[in-house]
Amino acid sequence: MYEMTTQIPFTKAGADNRLKLHEAVGMMMDCCQFQEYQEKRFCEYLRTNGIAIFLFSMQLDILRRPKFRERVTTAVKIYGCKSIYGLRRLTMRDEAGNLCMISNATGAFFDLRQGKALKLDPADFGVAYDEAEPMECLPRKIPVPQSGGAAGSPFRVTGSALDPNGHLTSAMYFAIAEDALPGGTTFDRVRMEFKRQIKPGQSVTPVRFSAPEGKTVVDLRDDENNSCAAAEFSVIPKHTAS
Repeated sequence: MYEMTTQIPFTKAGADNRLKLHEAVGMMMDCCQFQEYQEKRFCEYLRTNGIAIFLFSMQLDILRRPKFRERVTTAVKIYGCKSIYGLRRLTMRDEAGNLCMISNATGAFFDLRQGKALKLDPADFGVAYDEAEPMECLPRKIPVPQSGGAAGSPFRVTGSALDPNGHLTSAMYFAIAEDALPGGTTFDRVRMEFKRQIKPGQSVTPVRFSAPEGKTVVDLRDDENNSCAAAEFSVIPKHTAS
């Protein structure tokens, strides 16, 4: 497990004085990155074998969004490795230890030399697993309706939105998708399925769909109308809320 304690800064809070969705995702992804650096044998294994980990899917359940200046602890636990996937559970808690957000993140191992996903044997890299907090984990894939979508304004990817790998940051996918929602949309669960890396110079167009059970799906498409990611915004059913 790896954890970091942070006071919510002014720039990460929105007009409602609470932590923005994409900033919460960014804090969780930063925590994952620091945790990975902590696993020295694992990092060396990836480096010497030309392997990268790409975020494949993420589900974030929001019990409440912390306020500006509130102190929170973000933690990540690796709880499994299945086939080509590494499994992480992330949490954000307040100073009293109360859960604010919980997330399930799936990363895919990718062979950079052969350009394809790679199945790994966990015994090869010796990562210590933790027991993950319970969470209702929905399927990784998000169904996108075939018709009836409303296209929003394209987002042009520039250098300020890139990560050290030269790709659009994971958090920005959430920001673009959320900005495509109609005013007044309420949600406390977000799922994101990542499909294609978005690179500098490309445009991302969010296409919004109404889905069953009051859900909203936002499909993020590139200049050639390929789906790069799909987001689903919904309200957690009362019987599954923590």
